[in-house]
Amino acid sequence: MKTLKPKFNVTLLVLLIFLVFMPASYPVKAQPNPSPLKHRWIFSFGYGRNREGVNAIKSLIDVGTAHGLNGMVLSSFGLDSITRWKASDIALLQELRAYCDKKDIELIPTGFSAGYGGGALGHNRNFAAALPVSVSLVAKNNRLVPASSDNLLKNGNLETHVKGRFSGFGFHDQPGEITFVDTDCVASGKTSIRFENFTANEHGHGRINQKVFVQPGRSYRFSLKIKTQNLQPASSVRIQILKKNGNGTLASHSPSLKSTQDWTEVSFEFLNNQETTLLVYAGIWGGQSGKFWLDDLHLSQDNTLSNIVTRQGTPRSLRSLNRPRTFMEGQDFETIRNLRSLDQIRLLPDSTINESEALELTCYKIPSISHAWGNQISLCMSNPDLYVYWEAQAKQLYQILPYKKVLLSMDEIRNGGGCQSCQSRGQTMAEILGDCVTRLSNIFKRIDPAIEVIIWSDMLDPAHNARNNYYGVVGDFTGSWQYVPKDLTIMCWYHKIRDKSLTFFSKKGFRTLGAAYYDAKDLSSSREWLTSLTQTPNAQGIMYTTWLKKYALLADFGDLTSP
Repeated sequence: MKTLKPKFNVTLLVLLIFLVFMPASYPVKAQPNPSPLKHRWIFSFGYGRNREGVNAIKSLIDVGTAHGLNGMVLSSFGLDSITRWKASDIALLQELRAYCDKKDIELIPTGFSAGYGGGALGHNRNFAAALPVSVSLVAKNNRLVPASSDNLLKNGNLETHVKGRFSGFGFHDQPGEITFVDTDCVASGKTSIRFENFTANEHGHGRINQKVFVQPGRSYRFSLKIKTQNLQPASSVRIQILKKNGNGTLASHSPSLKSTQDWTEVSFEFLNNQETTLLVYAGIWGGQSGKFWLDDLHLSQDNTLSNIVTRQGTPRSLRSLNRPRTFMEGQDFETIRNLRSLDQIRLLPDSTINESEALELTCYKIPSISHAWGNQISLCMSNPDLYVYWEAQAKQLYQILPYKKVLLSMDEIRNGGGCQSCQSRGQTMAEILGDCVTRLSNIFKRIDPAIEVIIWSDMLDPAHNARNNYYGVVGDFTGSWQYVPKDLTIMCWYHKIRDKSLTFFSKKGFRTLGAAYYDAKDLSSSREWLTSLTQTPNAQGIMYTTWLKKYALLADFGDLTSP
């Protein structure tokens, strides 16, 4: 048998010798960073129109410019209410403008929000979106006062339970493991529900749920009492009101709670335009440790007279429920005003309303989305007076700050479309939104055709909020991107869908920007944004965005994104 001799590979031997004796300091070429973007901005949030706020903003400018950032979007300054500013406020903005000029950083105003009201709502509460509502009243002592209403929740006081389960509720998470009948710690009565051991649920959930039958065109109030003990994170407690079969959120509330606090009542109002069945959830999503208790859950029709809109497109009518009779505002009862709190209306001397008469007021009330910080109120985009107001603010702002770019805060428009002004247009909410954005853009172009108009992406993004069944909106935002000017720049902000969003808008011919960071633990997501943006045709820039005033990583962000 023939023996095979091994072949000697000279090339392999040379390579092995090189690797063994190669100096440790032998230079290795680093991978190049993605190409730097033209715009590298800071989003200034949470610093108000005062000396302390201006000093803090200047510090951000110092850090940003030292690390290659070249623009600042100025938020939280009330820029869309500038016609009502004091001279001292104007001086603060002029000081910031001069400081930005000195530091060679562009100052970009933001505001003009239909989703969050902004300065327009402060100017006139009747600019708010409105939904038709029927309010039950009764005449007492020459006043119209709210009629009483029953608790729609079964066993809301939690007094009825069998083998660790509370009667009347659809479910409560993992009875005997996460949820417990508690007779030792109660707000009232003999029983409450206790939540703990959240890690026993793969999502950290600890919730209780009930289906409730309601009437369309009514206002409702939900309340409960809660106690916490070493609860983490307390910010994850919330109440959710879902539409039938969980098809969208009608209302949501995240109360401001401490990790440990005694029994506290939580309450909020919401409007129901067309649902007949609601799913009510209360509890924690993503709980980690500690305990909390709930008691006295209550859902009833809310018949207060607050937040009644009195502009064009929101008529009012009062009728008797005891006889075929309607009554005149200003003749039988005093003129209704749009107030945050109103519990009674005075009857006039010539009123024909009888004592103890049951009545129904049909009107339009302001819908809102409840947050821990307060109520989010959207504007009616069909109100012509809104655009007159916005144009006055834009012109005055330009006189003080001759901006070349503006970021429209047209994000998260969670209510609208329900008043007669919207309904009579015969348009979809997508078309109404598109018209609003177009009119706003035209306002700025009339001031200076060179102004670049930028807008948050979500209300124009089919992968985000440009859809049907969006909170309390009456109508469908699908297709909104078809009705806005093509020279808009789109500020994409949802990291999870960034590639889909950037690609969508780029293919539609829009310029794009990316709002990165979003109070993350590190800059990993910002690196991903940077990669996505550099691969997107006509992407213009990236922005360090915080909603919690967390600027510790600003310098590193500048180093990451700058040449």
